[in-house]
Amino acid sequence: MKISFNWLRELCDLKPGVTADSVAGKLTLAGLEVESIERRGRDLTGVLVAEVRAVRPHPSAEKLSIVRLAAGGAEEEVVCGAPASTLPPAGGRVAWAPPGATLPGGRKLDQREIRGVMSPGMLCSEVELGLGESGDGILILPPETPVGVDLARQVGLLDEVLEVNVTPNRPDALSHAGIAREVAALYETSWRLPPPDEVLQAPLAQGRGIDVEIRDPSACPRYAARIITGLRASRSPLALRVRLGACGVRAISNLVDVTNYVMLETGHPLHAFDLDRLQGGIAVRRAGRGERMKTLDGIDRPLQENDIVIADARGAIALGGVMGGADSEVSASTTAVLLEAATFDPRAVRRTSKRLGLRSEASHRFERGVDAEGIAHASRRAAAMLARLGGGALAGEGIDRYPVQQHPRRVTLSFGGLSRLAGFEIPLSQAAEKLAAIGIASVPDGDDKLAATVPTFRPDVTIEEDLVEEVMRLVGYDRAPARLPQGSGAPATSPDAPADRARDALAALGLSEIISWGFVPRAWLAALGGELESGVAVKNPISADYEVMRTSLLPGLVDAAKRNLARSVPDIGLFEVGPVIKKRAADDQKEPPTEPLAAAALLVGRRPGWLKPEAACDFFDIKRIAREVLRALGIADPVFTPAGRTPSSLLHPGAGAEIHAGVAGGPLVGQVGEVHPRLLRKLGLGARAFYLEVALDAVGGERRPVRSVAPPRFPASSRDLSFWIDVEVSADEQRALMLSASEPILRDLAVLEDYRDAHTVPAGKKGMLWTLTYRADERTLTDAEVDAAHARVVAALKSAPSVAIRQ
Repeated sequence: MKISFNWLRELCDLKPGVTADSVAGKLTLAGLEVESIERRGRDLTGVLVAEVRAVRPHPSAEKLSIVRLAAGGAEEEVVCGAPASTLPPAGGRVAWAPPGATLPGGRKLDQREIRGVMSPGMLCSEVELGLGESGDGILILPPETPVGVDLARQVGLLDEVLEVNVTPNRPDALSHAGIAREVAALYETSWRLPPPDEVLQAPLAQGRGIDVEIRDPSACPRYAARIITGLRASRSPLALRVRLGACGVRAISNLVDVTNYVMLETGHPLHAFDLDRLQGGIAVRRAGRGERMKTLDGIDRPLQENDIVIADARGAIALGGVMGGADSEVSASTTAVLLEAATFDPRAVRRTSKRLGLRSEASHRFERGVDAEGIAHASRRAAAMLARLGGGALAGEGIDRYPVQQHPRRVTLSFGGLSRLAGFEIPLSQAAEKLAAIGIASVPDGDDKLAATVPTFRPDVTIEEDLVEEVMRLVGYDRAPARLPQGSGAPATSPDAPADRARDALAALGLSEIISWGFVPRAWLAALGGELESGVAVKNPISADYEVMRTSLLPGLVDAAKRNLARSVPDIGLFEVGPVIKKRAADDQKEPPTEPLAAAALLVGRRPGWLKPEAACDFFDIKRIAREVLRALGIADPVFTPAGRTPSSLLHPGAGAEIHAGVAGGPLVGQVGEVHPRLLRKLGLGARAFYLEVALDAVGGERRPVRSVAPPRFPASSRDLSFWIDVEVSADEQRALMLSASEPILRDLAVLEDYRDAHTVPAGKKGMLWTLTYRADERTLTDAEVDAAHARVVAALKSAPSVAIRQ
């Protein structure tokens, strides 16, 4: 919400020394955050209001004129390029930029010769002054404008505009009057709403009366209509256009600008219909099935039965609270208008506005709730301004339909509740004064209570705690003493929770944590395929990019990796711990979706090279991370089995594994491997990536005690073992065969080589090279002891019929 400080000063009695910055600080501390202050008019200096004394043709140029003028000092003659017919007569007021003046864009004026005549500065148009994008001729000011004054100050160009972040529960603050009420309370001064102008009354001509019928009071609790006739559409006065521009509203014509001006002043949106384009009476109703309407933007829109429409005898002429219709639009030929001031169901307005993508200053206010009790003042104020600026008269008394009356609420505030929530004692007399300053009257209710009457413009104040908040806002939150709340101690934490253990382990491995959105684009899930493609749809997504709930952490990690690559960060290690949302089975749709907790990691680029040049990450890097994370989760010996080759697999065939707890065929706790290139292309990542995902709900259990192990005191001996074996036999199965010998001095086994060559390896076989490490804790082993143990391990391996030891 843009608030003009000049306008605010007109409504609120502030001392001269009060600045926009001090007001912004107080508003922010009172809960109405001022995000920024725009200093307007600083690029226009030295331009004066001048009086035209005479106009004569230029002696050397037919298209130029010489204007003799005065601006409080000696008369000057200025060369002007505007046609003589567009210049004001003697006594008119113009904007003169004398030598030394500065125009928007940094242009500085001086005295220069134009076709033989010296011209001190220039007469300015609205475009040159930065007041508009187009304009014919020079700016002509009203004849009553004081001569010699600074133009920027006179028309309100020199202003400071506060950008106030008004929360959705404060519709009363969406206007200059609402902010003035707050500022007056904070500075302990008074404020006022400008009263409606005295307006010429005219009898309503025969046949021009309009009746109003509210067919659905829940859709429209109040509707007021007034008729103003004898109007002439024209440009609004400069000061009004400047004020609208400061608030971010484009000036159109006096008949339209008045409705926007009064909305910004009072917070009540209004709409003007061309009276001569209406047929029959006005009906406020819900849209009919299949009904359509052409809105002001020229688009023919299909309506739904929940939409609120304003209709005449032909059909819908406006979408209530959202946008007017093209068939009743005010134009340059309009001479009479029907002025609408109403309030509509906020939920219906929000749904219609969101569905049609029509957002406006009016819908923004109607969505949050417009005070029905303020309709009468806004209607009278706008009607009087229309009549004054358009040269018309108010015809008839107007119509005000109010079927659903709104009444103030009664809320009790106790001294005990106020002291308890505030943290210190605030006298009830002081609380009553603060509440009265923002329009909430109160009377004593016993010795320690106040009975407050909450006006209808504050729908957010319904319980005692709301009153305490209002008092605290005005007294000052900084007055609350700083002390720790009473309690039994610090809140309990759960370091043994699987999520915390996984997070600690991944961070200790050097990965960076991300927190991605739980909502993702539908295209991301479509890329995953299979059961992960079917996500829970969000009914009212904040945008098309956040329309379904995520079913996997992979897309979010890939998106973060893409952002890093785009910013020249080639080597990436990321992780995330959080829930994924999965639908129930088709026969269990009545139950809410499940939210299993997962931990996931993604590697892209090269691994750190401390002892040798950096090399690209591969499967074994992500597998090492998987082992460390699982160890932190209490699974010391996970089993890795080849991942299934399904069309929807996330992992590359041959470079992916499923992770089981305990033994092969045990509980599935995750997957690890290289992301399938097809999936990476769909997600838009142009680099190889390796992924780990652990289902934390499947791990469970408590953290196992960590026991320190002393470093070995005696040296180890190693033996290499080379053999042929069937291609289908995995390394884990080979390891199990060797460990079945139960040799106590066998301490480690590791694969050195997996050799497959069609020319040298027997068909259906692969060549394996393992290294085995032997060590005893209490002595140095002899070669004979190692050879004997190794022979027993080889014998256990040869028990598999497909093994052939290589010599």
